[in-house]
Amino acid sequence: MRWLVGWSSVAAGFASTTGPRAGSVSGSYGSHGSYGGNGSGPGHASGPGAGHGSGSGAGYGSGSDAGYGSGPGVGHGSGSGAGRGSASPHGYGGRTSATEGRTVQPVGAQLLWGDPDPLWAVGDWRPDEVRVIAVDDHTRLAVLGCCAASDEELRLGLLTARGGALRHLTAWPGSYTAVVKAGRRVTVTGDLAGARPVFHTPWDGGTAFATAALPLADLVEAQLDIGHLAALLACPETPEALRDTTPYEGVRRVPPGHALILREGSREITGYEQVASLAVAAAETDPRQAVEGVRDALIEAVRARLT
Repeated sequence: MRWLVGWSSVAAGFASTTGPRAGSVSGSYGSHGSYGGNGSGPGHASGPGAGHGSGSGAGYGSGSDAGYGSGPGVGHGSGSGAGRGSASPHGYGGRTSATEGRTVQPVGAQLLWGDPDPLWAVGDWRPDEVRVIAVDDHTRLAVLGCCAASDEELRLGLLTARGGALRHLTAWPGSYTAVVKAGRRVTVTGDLAGARPVFHTPWDGGTAFATAALPLADLVEAQLDIGHLAALLACPETPEALRDTTPYEGVRRVPPGHALILREGSREITGYEQVASLAVAAAETDPRQAVEGVRDALIEAVRARLT
């Protein structure tokens, strides 16, 4: 399993890391690819960047290096499925944050950009599936997945998105998730079909987001949402009954065709697809041209994955 994870807060940094981009942390992932507890007690280091905390949150993964590290570096969370963080030089070590002098970050992750508002890619991403374009230190675009856009197209898309236009970020051939950072504003786009979902939850005075619900549930130690499970059983063929809920309390899903926008911890969900007017009839489209357009889009998307 693989996903993106990041967060935004009023505080400058919950997981301080040095450098614009860090390498991957060696280690295996649990069967659910989750996190260990974010430890609240002091840890003791066995090397630079290694330590273990006594956190109470239990992870679901069974791998030896799956976990959220807490303490002075990548650490050891307590509980079932929590694993031991790898020591320097493979761990993130890094500097601690100003908040309670702690560091919280995914283990086994690749840092795409650091504080404030850090972003990680967790799991077995191929090098060609992780692309980061930057026009300056405060304006960046991360595209994860299969995307056929060239670097120049991504750069132009980033400049346009900095001005607030989002629709084109989902129009490139392929299947991917795009994240734009413009100053303290972070925008995470979902797709029109909901095939690449985005989830979010309040956390530590801000908002955490990921492309999977389970990591967020593990991070905040969320309980099961009985109402969601009941609606899923009662109306399995009616997605509207689920609304934006997930199987975990407090973890919400961004609707298809919408984007999650974070500004210093505050969140906003906005639609990027043009909505047809109910007062004015839409222009008629030739059915043959419509079918050809869908066919061409599918061919380009598949070609992006195979090349």
